[in-house]
Amino acid sequence: MNKQESLDHQTFGRLSKIYSIALGAIALFSIGSQFFIQKYLNSQIDDSRIINISGRQRMLSQKISKDILVLCHLEDEESKIQYASDLESTLDLWKESHEVLLQYNESVQKKNRDSSEIRKMFSVLEPYFQNILQSSTEVLNLVKNDSIDAIALKTNLDTVLLNEPLFLEQMNAVVFQYDKDAKQKVSSLKRIEYLLFCIIILILVSEFFLLFRPAAIRIKKTISNLLISQEKAESMASRTEVLRKIQEENVQELLTLTKAINQTLLYARVDKAGLVIDLGERFGKLLQVDQDNKQKSLADLMRLNEVQKSRLLELISQNKGGVFNEEFELQIVANQKIWLDVSIYTVFKESGKSERLVLCSDISKRKEAQNEVERLNAKQYKEKEELQKSNASQIVEAQEEERKRIAKEIHDSIGQMLTALKFNIESINLKNIEKAGQKIEGLKKVSKDLIQGIRMATFNLTPPELKDYGIPIALQKMARELSKLTGKNIIFENKSNFEQRFDTLVETNLYRVTQEAVNNAIKYANSDYVMISVNHSNSILSIIIDDNGDGFDIDSIPSKPKNNAEGGMGLFFMKERMNYIDGRIFINSIPGEGSRITLNYSI
Repeated sequence: MNKQESLDHQTFGRLSKIYSIALGAIALFSIGSQFFIQKYLNSQIDDSRIINISGRQRMLSQKISKDILVLCHLEDEESKIQYASDLESTLDLWKESHEVLLQYNESVQKKNRDSSEIRKMFSVLEPYFQNILQSSTEVLNLVKNDSIDAIALKTNLDTVLLNEPLFLEQMNAVVFQYDKDAKQKVSSLKRIEYLLFCIIILILVSEFFLLFRPAAIRIKKTISNLLISQEKAESMASRTEVLRKIQEENVQELLTLTKAINQTLLYARVDKAGLVIDLGERFGKLLQVDQDNKQKSLADLMRLNEVQKSRLLELISQNKGGVFNEEFELQIVANQKIWLDVSIYTVFKESGKSERLVLCSDISKRKEAQNEVERLNAKQYKEKEELQKSNASQIVEAQEEERKRIAKEIHDSIGQMLTALKFNIESINLKNIEKAGQKIEGLKKVSKDLIQGIRMATFNLTPPELKDYGIPIALQKMARELSKLTGKNIIFENKSNFEQRFDTLVETNLYRVTQEAVNNAIKYANSDYVMISVNHSNSILSIIIDDNGDGFDIDSIPSKPKNNAEGGMGLFFMKERMNYIDGRIFINSIPGEGSRITLNYSI
């Protein structure tokens, strides 16, 4: 036996060495050849991309010439802008592609590959490219600046039309040279592949005659000399007995494991119709049913409603190899319900039949937590909705108050002045020249006050400067007009020369908040000096309103007043307006020392 085993080891040892040498040689040579071929293929991919870019350069040069020619003869401004944008995009792509070609030529030179012919062609091509690029850029600048110089346009157009055929001709030569180089690489690659193929065939033939054929002869001779001895039969019988004992031990372990699973897991085995084959002990206790429930429907034992019962049976009948998960609600007693996460697996037997393994896990606590989260979210949403309704109601109330205030101003000031003006005109007696002159002087004063009142009332509406010129000009006009109307010293300063425009909604809200702050300083704080300053950085616009009025205690102002009588409604709506445009407002005030209100808005 020792001799036979030694012979086996020697035979298989030799075979292992032979196969290792043969397969190793083929593998090493295949890997090396693939590395070499992939290197050539990568180079060929780069060549294809460069040829494509070169061909696109010809098309782009023609498109540039066409766009410039159209621009020079267009009169419609909208069409000019469209063609100018198209020309600018084309120029950027043309320039970028030209730089890619130049970089590719440099990389080819660094890899010690001959690119002298291509570089010479690009040396000839470069002046034409620069002339077209410079002239096209100048035409584009003329169109953008609306400074249409006919002579300059004609000069640049002639330059482009003169250089474009020369560029096309030279670019054709470049494309043909790239194509020629690529074809040479392909031919070289074919020759290399043929050579590698021949070498591999030669290696296979050599291995067959020098390794595999002698090995096959030795194996045949070794197999013919093997004898099945009594010792080997007894050894096999002994090993069989050992395996039988091991199998019994495994069966006992499997029974123990099955018992543990039966007591800890919620599981059931059912057929494709949903009838129970085996029900786990713990699952049976949870469902409060006996263990003898074979050929009963699992859906009935789980006491599911009709919809859930149909869904469970559908999953069981359709499951043909996948894993299905779904959640079901069970009512185990009259007032107690639980949630189970049910997973269904298909188990195939050697006989070809299949059954379903239903595994369940109790997710009642998770469901309770999920329902609590949904309840809290609904409560939070309802509170937010109520808050929005409250804010909307206050905004509508403030709008109504503003309308009443405007109506009151018109009635109390402008209406009374018009009435006085009417009576004064009717009471003029032209026969009494002296009294008529006095009344005419009085009419002049009333007319002046009337004009001032109308200006004051209409000034509180949106000024046209806000729409036409933006925040700085509108605030400057507001400061100047209020200073004239009230006699107060109201100063505006644009410290950083801010001129940027925003959306109409943003500009309107910034103007209204600033207007409200200035009006509060004049009407309620008794200020005779108000400073409006505008400053900005790369990210923030800041509007600061300073006054030297009476000031107020910020803590005494309610954060959300219920009505105008409570006070603080103006400050509340200033905050609401800034929140509406995602801005911020900072209010600082000291009683007897004045106030500062800062508005910040992200640019």
